[in-house]
Amino acid sequence: MNRKLRKALGKTALIAIIVILVIAVVGGIEYYLATYHPTTKVTINYYDDLAPSEAKAFDDYIIPQFEKLYPNITVHLTVESAPDIVSTIEALEKGNDVGATVIAEDNMIIGELLCAGDLMNLTPYESIISPPSMIPSMVNLMHYEQSVYHGIYFIPFRGNIPLVWYNKTVFNELHLTPPQNWTQLLQDAKIIYQKTGVKPIMFQGHGGASTATELYQWMVQAGGNPFVFNDSGDIEAFTFLDELSSYMNPAYIHGYWGSYKGLADGEYYILDYQWPYIYATMKSEGINVTNIGFYPGPAGPVNNDHLVGGDVLAIPKGATHLHDLLIFIKFLLSTQVQRDIITILGEPAVNAKAYQNLPSNISALFKAEEEAFQSAFFREPVPWISYWNTVADKVFDQIVVDHAPISEIHSILNEANAEMYTYLKTTYNSTVANEYEQGVFAPLYG
Repeated sequence: MNRKLRKALGKTALIAIIVILVIAVVGGIEYYLATYHPTTKVTINYYDDLAPSEAKAFDDYIIPQFEKLYPNITVHLTVESAPDIVSTIEALEKGNDVGATVIAEDNMIIGELLCAGDLMNLTPYESIISPPSMIPSMVNLMHYEQSVYHGIYFIPFRGNIPLVWYNKTVFNELHLTPPQNWTQLLQDAKIIYQKTGVKPIMFQGHGGASTATELYQWMVQAGGNPFVFNDSGDIEAFTFLDELSSYMNPAYIHGYWGSYKGLADGEYYILDYQWPYIYATMKSEGINVTNIGFYPGPAGPVNNDHLVGGDVLAIPKGATHLHDLLIFIKFLLSTQVQRDIITILGEPAVNAKAYQNLPSNISALFKAEEEAFQSAFFREPVPWISYWNTVADKVFDQIVVDHAPISEIHSILNEANAEMYTYLKTTYNSTVANEYEQGVFAPLYG
């Protein structure tokens, strides 16, 4: 055997050994998690931003299922707002008192903990705790994490995509179908107003994160980069919204993520982008939902992509009892728990298997969610999203609420861009500000 051949075979053998070792390590961890049952008592501190009814479902149903499987593990649920969870974790880390902690955090707010270096890298455990049936767009998000942040620091938990809701009775009476594009939306709104005297569209125009979130999707569908405010797609979106506002219900300036009651009682007939939880809420309040239609919404001039909201799971850096935390996360992502998220909480899941054979009374709703997930995008988890929201609200008021002249829309958006640039340069540094101006921060498609 000549020297070159021996050398080549030696390299091949070395590679094979490395591959076997990697498989053995990963397989060993997976087997360990599958068979692991702690012999000492462990308390997991689980932080989540939940409504009272959601917290009750976790305390009374979901968490007891886990504790039955692992009798030596107790899960203590602490309900806090998304910003408060950030403050709590930062305080625990500064005090070296993280302990056995798992958090479910808003997929935008998580950026504050990520950029501060407060999260554990879960890359070694991703294939173990993430279900094989994870929705592809959610998998893409984790791929993006790896490419940009060189690791997986959070895993999708509860996905959420807003839908467009409409009064089916009125649409049927006027022989209208759900608008499939912006042009048709404007035409239908005009027809409904002319025939009923009601300005039919409810928009989340109250301000705060509700308004900024809805604006973000509108700008993306026009081909814009919402973060920079002033590219051609952003300008087109705001110009269209200014025109559409002629048919927005007067109450739209109070619209937010909790608006829905006027849809059934005839106060308005199109609820523009609202979260799917309202379906279960309306039913629980005795509202006749048979007259309520829903679908992913009209396509913009460039795309019909949909913004994903929701929550992600993460483990703070310095956490103890890692294996217990990993099996808890694996449990939360399991098909059964993800199905509970759909059927009990009325929220979309990230595990595709959870959507199979749903009860007929909710299957249509989550079919619409599944459809929207096929062309989903995320807002990049930047730590300065709260300031961007504030600027977006101000722009919305100037252009849509106060009806600035069309000729001034571009300059208003230029001013918003300049304000963000100055803020980032002052608060962070010139590098971040220049990256912002160059469009580095943009919608995420994975």
